[in-house]
Amino acid sequence: MAKKTQVAVANDAADYRDVVVRINLDGKTDWLFTISLDKEFDFLLEDATPRSSATDAEAFVDNDKVPDDVLAELERVQPQVMALLQPDASA
Repeated sequence: MAKKTQVAVANDAADYRDVVVRINLDGKTDWLFTISLDKEFDFLLEDATPRSSATDAEAFVDNDKVPDDVLAELERVQPQVMALLQPDASA
């Protein structure tokens, strides 16, 4: 089973930051989550519906039925996402 998770900054504007989390646990489906933080540090995660696609097709579709193992993986990379969202915050 291929387990692949990518976390990357997609938009690094001075007052707005997007972090994209791409999770692929089964080797077949990519799950794409966009987590955003504006300059007031308001999370906008609920505004972005998770999207999924077959790995051979880059056309993502909105999908509200996220498998539990994908949610668990998203939770696991949350500290990495937070570090990217708040690079200037002291730990």
